[in-house]
Amino acid sequence: MFDPVITSHDALLGLLRSGHGQGARRALVADRVAVLDALDGCVVRDPRAVPATESRSLYYARLYADLDAGLDGLARHLLCEEDWTDEDADRTALPLAVLGTLARLGRADATELLRSYVEEGRDWPEALDRLAAIGQDAALTGMLDIVLERGEDDELYDCVKRSTGMRPWRTWAAEDERVRAVVEQVDLDWWRWELTRSVRPGTPPTAPAQTVDQVLAEAADGPRQSLACGRRLAAVAGPEHRGAILAAAWAGPDGARAAALRYLGEQGDGALLDLAEGALAPDAPTGVRLAAAHAIGGLRTPAAVARARTWAAREDLLGEVAVRILAGAGEPADGPILLHALRARVAAAPPIGAADTDQADHFRLRDLVTGIGRLALVDALDLIRDVYRDAASAGLRACAVETLARIEPSFAAETAVEALWDCQADTRLIAARHVDARRPEAVTRLRRLAGDPAEHAEVRTAAKARLSEM
Repeated sequence: MFDPVITSHDALLGLLRSGHGQGARRALVADRVAVLDALDGCVVRDPRAVPATESRSLYYARLYADLDAGLDGLARHLLCEEDWTDEDADRTALPLAVLGTLARLGRADATELLRSYVEEGRDWPEALDRLAAIGQDAALTGMLDIVLERGEDDELYDCVKRSTGMRPWRTWAAEDERVRAVVEQVDLDWWRWELTRSVRPGTPPTAPAQTVDQVLAEAADGPRQSLACGRRLAAVAGPEHRGAILAAAWAGPDGARAAALRYLGEQGDGALLDLAEGALAPDAPTGVRLAAAHAIGGLRTPAAVARARTWAAREDLLGEVAVRILAGAGEPADGPILLHALRARVAAAPPIGAADTDQADHFRLRDLVTGIGRLALVDALDLIRDVYRDAASAGLRACAVETLARIEPSFAAETAVEALWDCQADTRLIAARHVDARRPEAVTRLRRLAGDPAEHAEVRTAAKARLSEM
């Protein structure tokens, strides 16, 4: 769950890397030289384990703006020989995103650095997208000639196809024949794709491309395809196929068994409860165990809750699945079980460099944290505070904040104020809705969020609503 390298509570760098609100607040009053060095380090060495699931660009851009920090460190990182030799696809994503956000916040030097990178950098299409998102014609002045010089037609095609709203390509199409031809080709290809997706009225539905037996056979031949095959079963299976799918789940080949379990989980089939002990046994194949844990752990019926209570004392995978069921559908009487599970998870922090256990398919810590909030288990307050303080995952921290909003007496006056600075929009939204707006620092921050064009719309709306109450 916790990575001391990323989230040490006592280290400003750790707080900044994790996108914690406390890190942003401390950075504004800490030693400037140390803060700027840490900030550059966070941006050029993306600290996120899974960048697609966490936001950092607005968090870091605001710090650059608030500290009036220079961009020399980002320029050295982007405009260098290593930009062409380093094959890491994530090397430039965060720096360019931060520059794009800074440019939207009015930093002219960020716009100029993006323009320079379009001219010199390897990932120039991404920088061009960031320039287009600024929404100012001046940001793109003179860029057409540079782009035409840098990109072959196939590269221009890819740029146009993935651009947001095809900006600025439609404008440029009126100025240049090459761009016009590329834009027309992209439009034509999109039209053809839409045409293949449409079904004319009165056209009878086509027969399924595969039968249940064929899907299960494919899963048996390639166990790694069990997830996809489980989804395909939903497209081809009807009530009459339940017997065959149950048979595969009980005793089929490993891949077919896993696919059948995943399908039954999607259907919420109560038969999974009888399959649980065998499918989750220590000697069951790994793929089967993971599929069963996902399927059974997602059940939320009264029967599933009753069965989970009989499994909860176990210390194996079945016990973890039971806790997940109780977290999602249990009652206040199940509180001691959830508290014990949370205490054990916090105590079992992995060593430095270990994979984030919150990503484990069979059991998600955020399910447990959310369940404690759902049941308003105030006895878990200290543990949830630990999760909020130390979680490397910003998504997990958002879950902890939502739970704290329900169980922490001082949430509105303390944690919510700090969370207004968090990197994750979900966390800022919760904080904006609950914060004590009478506190001067909360009012100042709410005004900033309400008026920031780079802020998420929901957060801006919530901040404006709170300010209107004053």
